[in-house]
Amino acid sequence: MGIGVAGLVGALTGAVIAAIGIVVTVVEGRRTRRNTEFSVHRDLWWQRWSWVADRALSADVTERERAALMAHALMTRDWATSDDYWVMAALEETERRLGSLADPPSRPADPVDPEHDDGGATPR
Repeated sequence: MGIGVAGLVGALTGAVIAAIGIVVTVVEGRRTRRNTEFSVHRDLWWQRWSWVADRALSADVTERERAALMAHALMTRDWATSDDYWVMAALEETERRLGSLADPPSRPADPVDPEHDDGGATPR
């Protein structure tokens, strides 16, 4: 009887260890999948930010407007980090500087001759 009990205890111990091994494998697999998904999201995220940065620095106003729209969309995502907010602030500052350089100076208003002023009734 001693050999049978020892065999039974050994078999049960092996089954418990195998079950623990399965649980650990499943938990580790899920963790790895989550980390992989996060890495893929961050890689795509960086590609999108690179697209935004390229266009935000463009001389073409339309390209800068597209970049601003995409940057806004990126910042609404849950995974935006403090680094992303820093990039966004830097791009906004650059956009302000480029925008002020790209805007043509306003044309001075036509001087009004008080002797011939008709109160704006005649088009100039």
